[in-house]
Amino acid sequence: MKKIFLGLLTLGIAMHSYGQDTVFKVKIKKETVPTTIIESIDNDYGNLEIIEFYALPIEYIEEDVYINDDIESEEDYETFQVKFKGEQGSLVVTYNKEGEELSTVEHLKNVAPNIQVREAVAKSFPGWILTKDYYKMTHFANKKAKERYKLILKKGDNEKVVFMDEKGEILKVHKKINTNL
Repeated sequence: MKKIFLGLLTLGIAMHSYGQDTVFKVKIKKETVPTTIIESIDNDYGNLEIIEFYALPIEYIEEDVYINDDIESEEDYETFQVKFKGEQGSLVVTYNKEGEELSTVEHLKNVAPNIQVREAVAKSFPGWILTKDYYKMTHFANKKAKERYKLILKKGDNEKVVFMDEKGEILKVHKKINTNL
């Protein structure tokens, strides 16, 4: 029985390793990033610290995304991602080869939620205190940005994790009871 279990475990690990054949992003050096992207970064995000550059084996055609598995060299990449660090969080921007922004994802910590969110929290959770908040904004080119808040609320020893959109609509609530265990 032990041999069968070890054999299945080994087979599972081998299959998992084989499945990791496709790489979805490759870390690259600044020198290999197209100059059009560097110029866009300087114009739009010059005040943020650049953490990493990535080349992505994907292509955007109209509104569809395709994985390009025919990449043989760094010159074959058409999509790039840049990760930035700011004072309150991080920002990931995806560009095409021409330096046009395709998408942005922003993660911030401990920023004051907008007035709609604050009013919704006060109305829906009277007596609860906001102890932490996280903000995520996702934006795709030519589309409306999607904003989400993750709020940690506390009342006595009880704690809740509340997810809301930018309008103050409650998306999900997780209850954590008695945090002093």
